[in-house]
Formats: sequence, structure tokens, C-alpha cells
Amino acid sequence: MRDLGIYFGTFAPCHVGHFEQIVRAKRENKHAAVIISGYEGDRGDRIGMNLAHRTRSMRQLLRHDNNVSILELNETDIPRYPAGWQPWLEMLESLIRQTKDALDFDVESATFYMGEREYIEPLESYFNDKWPEIDIHMTMVDRKILGISGTEIRETPILNWDYVTRPFRRFFVQNVLVTGAPNSGKSMLIEDLARRYSTSCSIEYAEEYFEDHQLKSPDLDAKDFHAIGIGQFELNRRHIHSNATRKIFFADTDVLYSKVHNMLAAHDEQDYVNQIFEHYIHLQTWSLILIMPPPEDSSDYDRKFYSLLLEQLEHYNLMNHAVILNDTYLENYNRAHALIDEILEKGKGN
Repeated sequence: MRDLGIYFGTFAPCHVGHFEQIVRAKRENKHAAVIISGYEGDRGDRIGMNLAHRTRSMRQLLRHDNNVSILELNETDIPRYPAGWQPWLEMLESLIRQTKDALDFDVESATFYMGEREYIEPLESYFNDKWPEIDIHMTMVDRKILGISGTEIRETPILNWDYVTRPFRRFFVQNVLVTGAPNSGKSMLIEDLARRYSTSCSIEYAEEYFEDHQLKSPDLDAKDFHAIGIGQFELNRRHIHSNATRKIFFADTDVLYSKVHNMLAAHDEQDYVNQIFEHYIHLQTWSLILIMPPPEDSSDYDRKFYSLLLEQLEHYNLMNHAVILNDTYLENYNRAHALIDEILEKGKGN
């Protein structure tokens, strides 16, 4: 057994092939350093998975593993490969040195695991010069050992779902929002769709909030609307990140829904609450929005709410991937089912 294994890459995302090499690095050495590299606008960042996201996800994947250190190498301020080789090597050496010096044993040997042969000579030359007291080894890994690549996953993430390690899956989850008039059957549709696709769904957080605080709609003030809107956002976010979510997530309303209720309320701090909601609305991403109109026997409030909701969806340019379900329940379910199947077949990014 050698002392320190070093495995680096962009990990956009980290798939099972990467994980097999991480296991190898940490079992063939007393300790392993996994280095996530990247820059602003890199191939991970372009699909909503920036360097900080990837580092955090890798830490989640390997938490409680004392044999591994997770390091981040930010290449934003150096030239792109191959022009940036020298500053990249210097940054790499600095990161590895910090890990090496923090270990409770002396590192006498270090092994680099890599998938590109052209990396061998620069790495070997640089580290033999920098660390003459350490025995440097270069080990090629088989990047096609499992027949999958990061490029294939980014292009068709849904088809390759099972190859993506769990903390990285949330970047590829297709988020479906079900919204519309109050009392329009949203929750029933969501529950059936979640059962059909064996995945998770959120509830309308306001119902839980009313129950916990023993409130009714006329009692709500600015603090209540704020708590309901942000509570819905956080509930949806937890489901997107949940291990129970598989490929697709169904949200029972969102922050925009809470904003519409706030706009129709009778308290004096509507503008203040809406300004807070504005930030969270822009953080949401939806692959599909299903809209439920009010039933024929709906109240004036429900109809007014629905009209304002449509205006707000237009305001945020969300109607271009929204579908109004205005048929029988079974027809609505079948239509939603077909639209979701189209998304999953294409494997589109959210």
C-alpha cells in the first residue's frame, strides 16, 4: 500500500465510473485526495452544476469517509488548457500539499490516477522536481470501464440516470409544477402522477401551516404569507434533493402561487412580501407547468385568483412551457402523463 492517492477531474457529474476509481485510490493508498476542477462557464456550469455545486455534492457523496479529502481547484482566473498548464500545476501542488501536511503520517509515496496519457509527462516532471523526497507514481485508469461518460450523461441524463451518483442526480431532475385555481383538484393529480412515476411530490405547504398555527385565510398577516411562500420553496427544494425523487418531481404549488394569494390579501405589507417572493420565484426552474382552471361551481375568489395567476405566469414568461388542463380528470391525467413521457424521453435539462 502506498501513502497518498490523487484523483482529479471535472466530475460534471460524478458517475459510477468515477466512483470506482475513487474507491481504487482510497484502497490502494492510506489516504486519497479527490480534486474537483473547473471554471466559470465550464461544461458543468452550463447545465446549472457549477464548481461549487460539484464540490458540495462530492462532499455529500463521501461524507463520513475519513480516508478521502475533497479539494476544489478553481481555474477561472488562469488560461484554459493547455495554455494554463503551469499555473494549474502550481494550484494543484498547493492543494495537495495542504492535504499532505495535514495527515497524521509522513507521505513517502504519491500515486496520480488519470484518464489522459498526455497528463503523465507534465505531472511526473513537475512533482518529481517539487517533491524529490517522495516516490511519484502515475497510473492510467480505464475511462470506459463501464461504457459511460460524463458527456453521454449530460446529453441524455434520464436515460443514464442509474449511472449518476446520488448527490449529483438533483441537477438532472425534471421539475413539474402543478398550479391553478384553489380547489381545482391539483393535489389529487399530483399524488396520482407521483405514484405512476414512483417518485416524490410536495404538498401545499399552506395547509400544513394553517393546521400547525390554527389559522384561517382571513387571519393571515405579512409574516404568515412570508412563512408560507418560503416554506413552500424549501419544501419543494428538499424534495428535489431527496433520495426518494427519481428522474422527476411534482410540486403542489410554488412561491408564485403564494405571491398571488398575497396580492389578494388585505394586509398593509403586500409590496414588501412580494419583493421577497420575487427573489425566490427567479430561483425556481420548471420543465413543465400544469395549470388547473377553476371548476364551474368555484367561488368568486377562486376565479379572481386564477385570473391573476395567469397574469403572473405571463409576467414571468412562464406560459411558454405551461399547459392548461381543462378537461375531465381522466383526460387531464392522461394529457399530463403524455407530456411527462415526452420530457423523459428527450432527457431535456431543466
